[in-house]
Amino acid sequence: MKYLIIFLLFPFLAQAQVKRLSVKVCDQSERALTDVTVVLLDSAGKLIYTSQVDTAGRFDYAIAEKNLYRLAISHLNYENQELYFRSDTVQNLVLIKLSPNETKLEEAQVTGKRPRVIRKIDRLEFNVQGSNLSGLNSWDILKRTPMVMLTGSNIAVRGDKKVAVMINERKVMLTGEELKTLLENTAGSDVQAIEVITNPPAKYEAEGSTIINIKMTKSQLYGYRGVVLALAEQSNYAKQLFGLTQYYKNEKINLRATYNYGRGTYARYGTDFVYYPNEQTSWESIMTRIDQNNSQNSYVFSFDYTPDTSLTIAIGLNGYYGPKSAGVYRVPTSIYNKDGQLESSYLTKNDHVDSRKTNNLYLQVNKKINSNWNANWSSYFTTNRRSNLQDVWTDLNFKDQEPTSTRFVSDNASQNQLLSTQLDFFANLNKVALEFGGKFSTVKTKSTLLFFDDERGSFQERADKSNVFDYDEQQFAAYASMEYKWGKWSWKGGLRLENTALNGIVSEPADRNHQNYWALFPTFYAQYHTNKEYQWGFSYGKRISRPAYSWLNPAKSYYNLFSYFQGDPRLRATIIHNLNIMFTKENWNVDLFYRYEQWPSMEISIQDNINHQLIYHYTNIKKGQGAGVDLSKSFQLLKNWSLNTQLEGMYNVNYYQGRDLELYRNQVWMANGNVSSTFLLNKNVDWNLEIGNSFESPTIQGPFKISGYSSTYLLTNRKFFNKKFEVNFSFMDIFKTEKQRVSSKYADQNNYYNDYRDTRKVNVTLRYHFGNQKIKNSANVPKKTEEQGRL
Repeated sequence: MKYLIIFLLFPFLAQAQVKRLSVKVCDQSERALTDVTVVLLDSAGKLIYTSQVDTAGRFDYAIAEKNLYRLAISHLNYENQELYFRSDTVQNLVLIKLSPNETKLEEAQVTGKRPRVIRKIDRLEFNVQGSNLSGLNSWDILKRTPMVMLTGSNIAVRGDKKVAVMINERKVMLTGEELKTLLENTAGSDVQAIEVITNPPAKYEAEGSTIINIKMTKSQLYGYRGVVLALAEQSNYAKQLFGLTQYYKNEKINLRATYNYGRGTYARYGTDFVYYPNEQTSWESIMTRIDQNNSQNSYVFSFDYTPDTSLTIAIGLNGYYGPKSAGVYRVPTSIYNKDGQLESSYLTKNDHVDSRKTNNLYLQVNKKINSNWNANWSSYFTTNRRSNLQDVWTDLNFKDQEPTSTRFVSDNASQNQLLSTQLDFFANLNKVALEFGGKFSTVKTKSTLLFFDDERGSFQERADKSNVFDYDEQQFAAYASMEYKWGKWSWKGGLRLENTALNGIVSEPADRNHQNYWALFPTFYAQYHTNKEYQWGFSYGKRISRPAYSWLNPAKSYYNLFSYFQGDPRLRATIIHNLNIMFTKENWNVDLFYRYEQWPSMEISIQDNINHQLIYHYTNIKKGQGAGVDLSKSFQLLKNWSLNTQLEGMYNVNYYQGRDLELYRNQVWMANGNVSSTFLLNKNVDWNLEIGNSFESPTIQGPFKISGYSSTYLLTNRKFFNKKFEVNFSFMDIFKTEKQRVSSKYADQNNYYNDYRDTRKVNVTLRYHFGNQKIKNSANVPKKTEEQGRL
């Protein structure tokens, strides 16, 4: 009993020995600054703790009573400050005002540094601005983000693919290949950081096990400036990307406009294998898919208006338009008997054209009500259109049958619209921070499939294979959270209530799905800071993963005569429970995690052994679990040589029901990570070299077993002409090892496919900076006259 009493009284005993240091960093107009690094040292200059300020410019830490300390504040575009103090002299909130740099400083001058990993209680922030990775496209940067695993066009975090992607905290209504195409045509220099939010707070919608938030850059330089970009990539085929970004900033306006134009040829290679046990035959297909896309247009426009220190209005538009991606696939399939002898074959020719367009318009208003209260209203409207037209010929040469040919044409078009509006309130009341708000969103999607074939003797529309799918969904959410800091302890708890009303109508086969349900999503965080260099934390969050709209469409989308994809209009939402324990000491970061999923949804393959068809189907499996540890550590080996490591080990298990209605278990121990080393070759011209390797051991997805892969890369960056001109070389997947096999083998199921996406490539990126490259300095600010001073 005495140990229990001591444990319960520990926070109060600790409170008597420590004092809370609370610092707010702002500019001369008392606007809060972000991207500020705070370093706390003792009187002997020994590092105690380092961190970045939060979005409100705040930094909090527990310090011992009656001790001497030194606080160092730094920001790229402001003068550094140092503060010496005794802890017993600190009263309430310490306000530190930074002045703009008085010397010339180029915003892109720090290119070549290694990416910085910042661990927080609910997320990991991968800061790539100015690093060697900024010479890549945004998809390749995401591929090298800690904890993120990319398999083809699928994104997974800690082995889980229920990931929601946001750009500047606005939801992206794209999945799979659409998102991959958008990010491949977004320059890496436009990305400031990638946040992997493993346990999102209550203010975020409960969708997705994990949120990936891509933070885009904003200019901190006053006046007009711009960047011209040219990227050339050579793998088996060539690709190019050209871009222009322009900025303008003054005391009240921050304007940005970006346009990128890409073109190129995209290749994907693979082999498909299916074993049909009834006839004991093996079907093997050679898949070589080459697509030409000579017009890929991505654009960003943002306008921030700050009439005074209490109000900011932001409006913007971003989008992507690819009018035509076309290709002709010739896929030969050989059929072997049980003795390995060729007995039949067929050839599939797929002539297709694909078009995509997405736009996202947003409006955000942030109002500082008083020194303690803030309000934020944000709304966005997103449209997404896609069309796919394919003409498929199949030449059949089967055993004991006359050679024949068959043809089908499918015209698939989809349109999605999303409107969302959210109001949030924030309050800082001494040691308590409050946050509450509400959100409403509505989604409309319509998919139309027209199918034609010659199965009945003449080429005609098939109403039984055509389909119209209409889907509407409305969501209402309200949330509240409270954060409390006491001595060395920080606690935060939140509760989110969501109502979902959906209505889906399918024309063929006729079906209607109507649902209306409420759900509660609690979150809890606890963090403990010591007087030394370490801290630990605990977090829990309940999440939901709703099916993507295309997964709900039951229409059969044929790849060829013997294979098609089909969704499920009655897919269940997945409920997810996340637990995390975090420990940080100096540059060591350790994160223990556990995840439990009820009714996870995923794509699986089902082979029909009677009709010889391979069906790709989105469905729910019974449950899934995962547990493991994330480790990261940076080493400064020599003055000009650093080593960065991120490693993850975990256990993952899925339970699913086979076609025979038996319950199966698929489990794996897995590891993945990245090890990179950075060399500073010449500091005067920011010449750096980075070499690294990313790897992933075998993993699972429902009944699938997915083989591991590794990828070795080399990056180098150098500046010329007074650091206005940058050259970046990158060599990706040097040993051509980003190949994977996805297999399914249980009961009467036996199939696999090998996949390689032409990832061995060389990139050359050229970047030229023009216009004003100076920080506005104090010399440019009008001085007070003597008379004004006397007033």
